[in-house]
Amino acid sequence: MKNNFYLLKKYWKNGEFRPMQKEIIEHYQSGKDTVVVLPTGGGKSICYQLPAIIQEGLTLVISPLISLMQDQVNQLNERGIKAMFFDNNTLRNPIDHQFDNAKYGDFKLAYLSPERLFNKSFLNQIKSLKIHGIAIDEAHCVSEWGHDFRPAFKAIKNLKQLLPGVPMIALTATATKDVLKSISLDLGMRTPKVFKSSFERKNIQYQVFYPKNKIDFIKKSLKNKRESCIIYCNSRKETEYTTMKLQNLGLSCDYFHGGLNNEIKKQKLAEWKNEKTLIIVATSSFGMGIDKENVRKVFHIMIPESMESYYQETGRVGRDGKPSSAILLVDQNDQNRGFNLYLKHLPNKNDLEKFFKNLCNYLQIPYGEGEGMSFKLNLKDFCNTYKFEPKKIFNCFKFLDREGIFEFQQLYQSQTFIMLTCSQKQAIQRIQLNDDGALIIQFLLRNFEDIFRNQKKININKFSHFLDINIEKIRKHLKLLEKQNIIKFELVNTDINLYWKVPREDQFTLNSLLKSVEEYTHQKKNKVQKMIEYAFDLNKCKRNSILNYFGELNENVCQNCSANSCIQNSKS
Repeated sequence: MKNNFYLLKKYWKNGEFRPMQKEIIEHYQSGKDTVVVLPTGGGKSICYQLPAIIQEGLTLVISPLISLMQDQVNQLNERGIKAMFFDNNTLRNPIDHQFDNAKYGDFKLAYLSPERLFNKSFLNQIKSLKIHGIAIDEAHCVSEWGHDFRPAFKAIKNLKQLLPGVPMIALTATATKDVLKSISLDLGMRTPKVFKSSFERKNIQYQVFYPKNKIDFIKKSLKNKRESCIIYCNSRKETEYTTMKLQNLGLSCDYFHGGLNNEIKKQKLAEWKNEKTLIIVATSSFGMGIDKENVRKVFHIMIPESMESYYQETGRVGRDGKPSSAILLVDQNDQNRGFNLYLKHLPNKNDLEKFFKNLCNYLQIPYGEGEGMSFKLNLKDFCNTYKFEPKKIFNCFKFLDREGIFEFQQLYQSQTFIMLTCSQKQAIQRIQLNDDGALIIQFLLRNFEDIFRNQKKININKFSHFLDINIEKIRKHLKLLEKQNIIKFELVNTDINLYWKVPREDQFTLNSLLKSVEEYTHQKKNKVQKMIEYAFDLNKCKRNSILNYFGELNENVCQNCSANSCIQNSKS
């Protein structure tokens, strides 16, 4: 164990383990199957990453998201721990080359998606590696009762059968009793020891308020306080709108959502961590890799879709152990809004069948192909083409993502196309006006051949940088130049990226999906109903509501939340 302390300090700069980490690592290192339930920020990853450094050979890590794998591999390599992931894009990096890296590259950890384990050839090649451990991240995904159930996680059992003597460690932050029972069974684990910390976070005050104006409530809560905060919204537009409102009220805040490019995300995150920005207004995409200890308040301005989501997001507050608040803001319309947002537009069997076939046609994916390919599309254009209802189609995308057909990512990208429609003489005359519009035309003439005959795709960010004109002014001048018949200007939005994980096989693919869609709808309704009960029950202790949901029975009220029972007890 002395060696473990040395590695902890060397690679993670920590002088001591967090609660339960030491015991978990020792049990897993002894070669025994292990199940770990630790809260968000509890240090789950170290429980398999540290043993991987000591052990000779390779630890396989199965993770549900490509972006999450890439992030973890980058972080490990930055620490000096050799890690890789099996890239599904075999055109860019052939699988034989990836296995050669795994065999001879002296890697300690290799990440892969669970869909890989359906491939018999891949499993055969796995046998040629010296595997010393198997880690399953986000292990709740294996359970049909889990909030992020992914059928592909069932294939992990194949790996356990292939490598029966290799210890397995399954890790999650959110697991009800039903989920916990199914994790060991569905993964094929042998009498695993379960390390489970309490879901109780005593330093967090859980509160639900019903203000007439949520923005005003937030302002009053944060006025004259230099506190690091997160405000969760349910859409990208809502994050931007809320940020604008709060900035107009004089608060230090910025927005963050999955549609921003990586450079902007890094900049916004760095400014928040350094407290140049105090408040970050975000969608649920703001979570991966977020580990700021002194966040004092987390607001939700719309009811989340499940207690698991709410627990994870509120778990980002008060990680330093100091008193902090998780505040849910609700109005009477939110019950109907929650129904419309999460349940009204859930797809049925017919919706899914029609959606899948038309999507494959729209993307021109031939039968038997598609695996390992990426596609970008515009949701509005796709829905207009087939007269689909956008919210229902959005849920179809999410459902197929859940079922492992493809990985679905929301983007926030636009492409700008420009062509000069005037004559060269007219362009030169326009340049002589010597304004910002003239600078734009001059730049186009110098940098793009045939721009009088063909549309050219322009990177508007670089355009803005080179001309030293802000993006909004650039767009304004482009529209003006178009009205003057100098240019033709077209803005094309791309808001969805799909990374296809399996070949297109219509009946084979659809049959399994159609069987599970009804159960998916039923579970979704139950989870939304539990959150609505939490939001509108004035009497039940909020902390106990969360603990009871995760199977911890606690009769003593916390005397610290917004429930009437706790307020009365705290006064007596």
